[in-house]
Amino acid sequence: MTVQGGGPPVIGVDLGGTKIMAAVVADDNRILGRGKRNTPAKEGGPAILKTMLECVDEALEQSGLKRGDLAAGGIGSPGPLDVDAGVILFSANLSVKNYPVGPELSSALGIPIKVQNDVRVGGYGEFMLGAGRGYGDVLAAFVGTGIGGCLIQNGRIVAGSTNNAGEIGHIVVKAGGPRCGCGNNGCMEAFASKTALSNRLVKAAKKRSCPLGDKIQRKGRLKSGDLAQAVRDKDEIAIREVERAAYYLGLGLGGLVNVFGPQIVVIGGGMALALGQPFLERITASARLQIITDPTHCIKFALAGLGDDAGVLGASLYAREMLAQG
Repeated sequence: MTVQGGGPPVIGVDLGGTKIMAAVVADDNRILGRGKRNTPAKEGGPAILKTMLECVDEALEQSGLKRGDLAAGGIGSPGPLDVDAGVILFSANLSVKNYPVGPELSSALGIPIKVQNDVRVGGYGEFMLGAGRGYGDVLAAFVGTGIGGCLIQNGRIVAGSTNNAGEIGHIVVKAGGPRCGCGNNGCMEAFASKTALSNRLVKAAKKRSCPLGDKIQRKGRLKSGDLAQAVRDKDEIAIREVERAAYYLGLGLGGLVNVFGPQIVVIGGGMALALGQPFLERITASARLQIITDPTHCIKFALAGLGDDAGVLGASLYAREMLAQG
Protein backbone atom coordinates (compact mmCIF):
# COMPACT_ATOMS: atom_id res chain seq x y z
CA MET A 1 0.00 0.00 0.00
CA THR A 2 1.22 3.52 -0.77
CA VAL A 3 0.25 6.64 1.11
CA GLN A 4 0.18 10.26 0.04
CA GLY A 5 3.79 11.08 -0.81
CA GLY A 6 4.36 8.30 -3.35
CA GLY A 7 6.21 5.29 -1.95
CA PRO A 8 5.19 2.59 0.49
CA PRO A 9 5.48 3.23 4.23
CA VAL A 10 8.34 1.86 6.31
CA ILE A 11 8.75 1.26 10.03
CA GLY A 12 11.46 2.89 12.11
CA VAL A 13 12.31 1.48 15.55
CA ASP A 14 14.37 3.22 18.21
CA LEU A 15 15.55 0.56 20.66
CA GLY A 16 16.83 2.28 23.79
CA GLY A 17 17.87 1.16 27.22
CA THR A 18 14.84 2.84 28.82
CA LYS A 19 12.18 2.89 26.12
CA ILE A 20 11.34 1.47 22.71
CA MET A 21 9.67 3.66 20.11
CA ALA A 22 8.33 2.73 16.69
CA ALA A 23 6.92 4.93 13.95
CA VAL A 24 5.27 4.28 10.61
CA VAL A 25 6.86 6.76 8.22
CA ALA A 26 5.60 7.84 4.81
CA ASP A 27 7.77 8.38 1.75
CA ASP A 28 7.91 12.13 2.45
CA ASN A 29 9.17 11.49 6.03
CA ARG A 30 5.84 12.24 7.69
CA ILE A 31 5.15 10.12 10.77
CA LEU A 32 1.79 8.41 10.34
CA GLY A 33 1.62 6.63 13.68
CA ARG A 34 3.70 5.99 16.80
CA GLY A 35 4.08 3.31 19.43
CA LYS A 36 6.03 3.45 22.69
CA ARG A 37 6.79 1.05 25.55
CA ASN A 38 9.28 0.75 28.40
CA THR A 39 12.21 -1.49 27.48
CA PRO A 40 12.30 -4.84 29.35
CA ALA A 41 16.06 -4.35 29.54
CA LYS A 42 16.71 -7.08 32.09
CA GLU A 43 14.52 -9.75 30.49
CA GLY A 44 16.57 -10.67 27.43
CA GLY A 45 16.17 -10.67 23.67
CA PRO A 46 12.80 -12.43 23.26
CA ALA A 47 11.10 -10.01 25.67
CA ILE A 48 12.63 -7.06 23.82
CA LEU A 49 11.40 -8.45 20.49
CA LYS A 50 7.88 -8.91 21.87
CA THR A 51 7.83 -5.31 23.11
CA MET A 52 9.15 -4.03 19.78
CA LEU A 53 6.31 -5.80 17.99
CA GLU A 54 3.78 -4.25 20.38
CA CYS A 55 5.18 -0.82 19.50
CA VAL A 56 5.03 -1.60 15.77
CA ASP A 57 1.42 -2.76 16.02
CA GLU A 58 0.43 0.32 18.02
CA ALA A 59 2.02 2.57 15.38
CA LEU A 60 0.25 0.67 12.60
CA GLU A 61 -3.09 0.96 14.38
CA GLN A 62 -2.66 4.73 14.73
CA SER A 63 -1.81 5.01 11.04
CA GLY A 64 -4.72 2.86 9.88
CA LEU A 65 -2.36 0.36 8.28
CA LYS A 66 -1.43 -3.28 8.84
CA ARG A 67 1.83 -5.23 8.86
CA GLY A 68 1.45 -6.24 5.22
CA ASP A 69 1.48 -2.58 4.14
CA LEU A 70 5.07 -2.08 5.29
CA ALA A 71 7.86 -2.31 2.72
CA ALA A 72 10.87 -2.42 5.06
CA GLY A 73 12.08 -1.45 8.49
CA GLY A 74 15.05 -0.02 10.31
CA ILE A 75 16.22 -0.47 13.89
CA GLY A 76 18.50 1.83 15.83
CA SER A 77 20.08 -0.30 18.55
CA PRO A 78 22.78 0.08 21.18
CA GLY A 79 25.99 -1.63 20.20
CA PRO A 80 28.49 -2.84 19.38
CA LEU A 81 26.71 -4.51 16.47
CA ASP A 82 27.29 -6.73 13.50
CA VAL A 83 25.29 -4.47 11.21
CA ASP A 84 25.52 -6.79 8.20
CA ALA A 85 24.04 -9.70 10.16
CA GLY A 86 21.68 -7.51 12.20
CA VAL A 87 23.08 -8.83 15.48
CA ILE A 88 23.58 -7.04 18.80
CA LEU A 89 27.01 -8.35 19.79
CA PHE A 90 26.79 -6.93 23.30
CA SER A 91 24.86 -4.25 25.15
CA ALA A 92 25.37 -3.47 28.82
CA ASN A 93 22.13 -1.46 28.83
CA LEU A 94 20.02 -4.24 27.26
CA SER A 95 21.52 -7.33 28.92
CA VAL A 96 21.86 -9.16 25.60
CA LYS A 97 24.75 -10.79 23.80
CA ASN A 98 24.87 -12.04 20.20
CA TYR A 99 21.14 -11.45 19.75
CA PRO A 100 19.90 -11.43 16.10
CA VAL A 101 17.43 -8.60 16.54
CA GLY A 102 17.26 -7.79 12.82
CA PRO A 103 16.54 -11.32 11.56
CA GLU A 104 14.03 -11.88 14.39
CA LEU A 105 12.03 -8.73 13.60
CA SER A 106 12.30 -9.44 9.87
CA SER A 107 10.87 -12.92 10.38
CA ALA A 108 8.02 -11.61 12.53
CA LEU A 109 7.02 -8.84 10.11
CA GLY A 110 7.93 -10.48 6.81
CA ILE A 111 9.96 -7.50 5.58
CA PRO A 112 13.68 -6.70 5.24
CA ILE A 113 15.15 -4.99 8.30
CA LYS A 114 18.27 -2.83 8.50
CA VAL A 115 20.01 -2.64 11.88
CA GLN A 116 22.31 0.24 12.73
CA ASN A 117 23.77 1.82 15.85
CA ASP A 118 21.07 3.78 17.66
CA VAL A 119 23.03 6.99 17.99
CA ARG A 120 24.25 6.79 14.40
CA VAL A 121 20.62 6.45 13.35
CA GLY A 122 19.60 9.45 15.47
CA GLY A 123 22.55 11.47 14.21
CA TYR A 124 21.66 10.65 10.62
CA GLY A 125 18.09 11.76 11.26
CA GLU A 126 19.32 15.08 12.66
CA PHE A 127 21.75 15.48 9.74
CA MET A 128 19.09 14.89 7.12
CA LEU A 129 15.99 16.39 8.74
CA GLY A 130 16.87 18.18 11.99
CA ALA A 131 19.38 20.55 13.59
CA GLY A 132 22.25 19.30 11.42
CA ARG A 133 20.45 19.85 8.13
CA GLY A 134 22.50 21.97 5.74
CA TYR A 135 25.85 21.15 7.39
CA GLY A 136 28.45 18.81 5.94
CA ASP A 137 30.42 18.18 9.15
CA VAL A 138 28.34 17.27 12.18
CA LEU A 139 29.10 15.79 15.60
CA ALA A 140 25.95 14.46 17.28
CA ALA A 141 25.88 13.34 20.91
CA PHE A 142 22.86 11.71 22.53
CA VAL A 143 22.54 11.66 26.32
CA GLY A 144 20.13 9.17 27.84
CA THR A 145 20.53 5.83 29.60
CA GLY A 146 24.02 5.86 28.07
CA ILE A 147 25.91 8.32 25.87
CA GLY A 148 26.67 7.75 22.21
CA GLY A 149 27.85 9.77 19.27
CA CYS A 150 27.71 10.05 15.51
CA LEU A 151 30.32 11.83 13.40
CA ILE A 152 29.50 12.99 9.88
CA GLN A 153 32.28 14.40 7.71
CA ASN A 154 31.79 15.73 4.20
CA GLY A 155 28.22 14.49 4.35
CA ARG A 156 29.16 10.89 5.16
CA ILE A 157 28.89 8.97 8.41
CA VAL A 158 32.26 7.93 9.82
CA ALA A 159 31.83 4.25 10.65
CA GLY A 160 35.47 3.28 11.14
CA SER A 161 37.21 0.05 10.18
CA THR A 162 35.03 -2.03 12.54
CA ASN A 163 31.79 -0.21 11.63
CA ASN A 164 31.34 0.59 15.32
CA ALA A 165 32.88 4.08 15.53
CA GLY A 166 31.03 6.66 17.60
CA GLU A 167 31.12 5.20 21.12
CA ILE A 168 32.00 8.59 22.56
CA GLY A 169 30.46 7.76 25.92
CA HIS A 170 33.47 5.56 26.59
CA ILE A 171 36.08 8.26 26.20
CA VAL A 172 37.88 8.44 29.54
CA VAL A 173 37.43 11.94 30.96
CA LYS A 174 38.94 11.21 34.37
CA ALA A 175 41.53 8.51 34.95
CA GLY A 176 40.56 6.29 37.86
CA GLY A 177 37.00 7.65 37.89
CA PRO A 178 33.84 5.66 38.61
CA ARG A 179 33.37 2.29 36.98
CA CYS A 180 31.37 2.30 33.76
CA GLY A 181 28.99 -0.37 32.48
CA CYS A 182 31.55 -1.18 29.78
CA GLY A 183 34.01 -2.33 32.46
CA ASN A 184 36.40 0.62 32.26
CA ASN A 185 36.79 3.45 34.75
CA GLY A 186 36.30 7.18 34.26
CA CYS A 187 34.24 7.10 31.04
CA MET A 188 32.13 10.12 30.15
CA GLU A 189 29.08 7.85 30.41
CA ALA A 190 29.99 7.00 34.01
CA PHE A 191 29.78 10.70 34.88
CA ALA A 192 27.12 12.20 32.66
CA SER A 193 24.53 9.61 31.56
CA LYS A 194 21.10 9.33 33.13
CA THR A 195 22.22 6.03 34.64
CA ALA A 196 25.16 7.74 36.35
CA LEU A 197 22.99 10.55 37.69
CA SER A 198 20.39 8.08 38.94
CA ASN A 199 23.01 6.10 40.86
CA ARG A 200 24.46 9.22 42.45
CA LEU A 201 21.06 10.63 43.42
CA VAL A 202 20.02 7.37 45.07
CA LYS A 203 23.32 7.28 46.93
CA ALA A 204 22.80 10.88 48.06
CA ALA A 205 19.31 10.05 49.35
CA LYS A 206 20.81 7.53 51.76
CA LYS A 207 22.92 10.23 53.41
CA ARG A 208 20.70 13.31 53.40
CA SER A 209 17.36 14.65 52.25
CA CYS A 210 17.07 14.14 48.50
CA PRO A 211 13.46 14.05 47.23
CA LEU A 212 14.48 13.08 43.71
CA GLY A 213 16.63 10.21 44.98
CA ASP A 214 13.67 8.97 47.03
CA LYS A 215 11.41 9.20 43.95
CA ILE A 216 13.89 7.16 41.89
CA GLN A 217 13.82 4.43 44.52
CA ARG A 218 10.01 4.38 44.50
CA LYS A 219 9.70 4.32 40.71
CA GLY A 220 12.71 2.11 40.07
CA ARG A 221 14.26 4.52 37.55
CA LEU A 222 15.05 8.16 36.88
CA LYS A 223 12.70 9.88 34.44
CA SER A 224 14.14 12.79 32.49
CA GLY A 225 11.07 14.89 33.23
CA ASP A 226 11.48 14.33 36.97
CA LEU A 227 15.11 15.43 36.76
CA ALA A 228 14.19 18.59 34.87
CA GLN A 229 11.42 19.38 37.37
CA ALA A 230 13.80 18.92 40.30
CA VAL A 231 16.16 21.45 38.73
CA ARG A 232 13.28 23.91 38.24
CA ASP A 233 12.30 23.34 41.88
CA LYS A 234 15.83 24.37 42.96
CA ASP A 235 16.73 20.92 44.31
CA GLU A 236 20.35 21.57 45.29
CA ILE A 237 21.51 17.98 44.87
CA ALA A 238 19.85 17.61 41.46
CA ILE A 239 21.34 20.92 40.30
CA ARG A 240 24.80 19.87 41.48
CA GLU A 241 24.59 16.56 39.63
CA VAL A 242 23.32 18.17 36.42
CA GLU A 243 26.12 20.75 36.53
CA ARG A 244 28.64 17.96 37.06
CA ALA A 245 27.24 16.03 34.11
CA ALA A 246 27.39 19.12 31.88
CA TYR A 247 31.00 19.72 32.86
CA TYR A 248 32.14 16.22 31.90
CA LEU A 249 30.08 16.23 28.71
CA GLY A 250 31.76 19.48 27.71
CA LEU A 251 35.15 18.04 28.61
CA GLY A 252 34.67 15.09 26.27
CA LEU A 253 32.94 16.97 23.46
CA GLY A 254 35.52 19.76 23.52
CA GLY A 255 38.27 17.22 22.96
CA LEU A 256 36.37 15.70 20.05
CA VAL A 257 35.90 19.13 18.49
CA ASN A 258 39.66 19.67 18.64
CA VAL A 259 40.20 16.41 16.76
CA PHE A 260 37.42 16.53 14.16
CA GLY A 261 36.48 20.21 13.76
CA PRO A 262 32.75 19.87 13.01
CA GLN A 263 30.64 22.81 11.89
CA ILE A 264 27.99 22.01 14.49
CA VAL A 265 27.67 19.88 17.63
CA VAL A 266 24.12 18.58 18.01
CA ILE A 267 23.14 17.38 21.49
CA GLY A 268 20.07 15.21 21.90
CA GLY A 269 18.66 12.35 23.92
CA GLY A 270 15.82 12.40 26.42
CA MET A 271 17.80 13.78 29.34
CA ALA A 272 19.45 16.59 27.39
CA LEU A 273 16.20 17.65 25.75
CA ALA A 274 14.30 17.63 29.05
CA LEU A 275 16.95 19.84 30.68
CA GLY A 276 16.89 22.11 27.64
CA GLN A 277 18.76 25.30 26.83
CA PRO A 278 20.36 25.88 30.27
CA PHE A 279 21.94 22.41 30.09
CA LEU A 280 23.18 23.08 26.55
CA GLU A 281 24.73 26.37 27.68
CA ARG A 282 26.61 24.66 30.52
CA ILE A 283 27.90 21.95 28.17
CA THR A 284 28.96 24.59 25.65
CA ALA A 285 30.77 26.65 28.30
CA SER A 286 32.68 23.59 29.49
CA ALA A 287 33.54 22.57 25.93
CA ARG A 288 34.77 26.06 25.02
CA LEU A 289 37.35 25.81 27.80
CA GLN A 290 38.80 22.74 26.07
CA ILE A 291 38.56 23.85 22.45
CA ILE A 292 41.71 25.42 21.01
CA THR A 293 40.87 24.98 17.31
CA ASP A 294 37.97 27.47 17.17
CA PRO A 295 39.17 30.79 18.65
CA THR A 296 36.35 32.80 17.05
CA HIS A 297 33.60 30.41 18.20
CA CYS A 298 32.45 29.58 14.68
CA ILE A 299 31.43 26.06 15.68
CA LYS A 300 27.80 25.98 16.75
CA PHE A 301 26.31 23.98 19.63
CA ALA A 302 22.59 23.18 19.33
CA LEU A 303 19.93 20.96 20.81
CA ALA A 304 18.58 18.24 18.54
CA GLY A 305 15.69 19.47 16.44
CA LEU A 306 13.70 16.26 16.02
CA GLY A 307 13.19 15.52 19.71
CA ASP A 308 12.25 11.93 20.46
CA ASP A 309 11.60 11.32 16.75
CA ALA A 310 15.28 11.48 15.72
CA GLY A 311 15.81 7.75 16.19
CA VAL A 312 12.68 6.50 14.44
CA LEU A 313 13.10 8.93 11.54
CA GLY A 314 16.76 8.04 11.14
CA ALA A 315 15.90 4.32 11.20
CA SER A 316 13.24 4.89 8.55
CA LEU A 317 15.79 6.69 6.35
CA TYR A 318 18.10 3.68 6.58
CA ALA A 319 15.19 1.38 5.70
CA ARG A 320 14.28 3.44 2.65
CA GLU A 321 17.90 3.59 1.48
CA MET A 322 18.07 -0.20 1.79
CA LEU A 323 15.03 -0.44 -0.49
CA ALA A 324 16.57 1.96 -3.01
CA GLN A 325 19.75 -0.12 -3.14
CA GLY A 326 17.74 -3.25 -3.84
